[in-house]
Amino acid sequence: MGESQSRWERIRLALVTPELIYGTIISSAVIAVAEDDDDDFDVFVVTFVTMLVFWAAHVFAIAVANHGKRDGRIIGIGQAFRDGIHHSVGLLYASIIPLLFLILGSVGVIDEDTAYLVALVVGTIVLGILGWMAVADAGRPWPMRLLGGIGTALFGLVIIIFKAVLH
Repeated sequence: MGESQSRWERIRLALVTPELIYGTIISSAVIAVAEDDDDDFDVFVVTFVTMLVFWAAHVFAIAVANHGKRDGRIIGIGQAFRDGIHHSVGLLYASIIPLLFLILGSVGVIDEDTAYLVALVVGTIVLGILGWMAVADAGRPWPMRLLGGIGTALFGLVIIIFKAVLH
């Protein structure tokens, strides 16, 4: 990142990534398809493990794809894995807030049903915020930012619903 980037640009580049968006959709979908008799701890474990598996698969795919000769230079397997880890971290970040609510529900800090609902809804809110940020970065006025945020949140909600229905 160049020093000419503003703080906003650095935050936007760090947050609005395909991995964070995809990870938010995956974690929300996993939470959405939980069985009615699963408690919040069960949903936490399944979501946590699923996100780790997706993250590891993403790291591995990037490492394999980027290992070797790229743009006239050799990228060793160690560097390819480090790049994969750095590039894929958004998949893990995406599940932090929903997992936090699931843990709070499982230990009784908040009601389990409420914790589950919040863990599910927070993904849609995060997608809306990311949509707002992406449109704002394009220099659009606030009504377009709002539409971008709502559209992104609704798209994420539709994906979550499709995933839950197909499961």
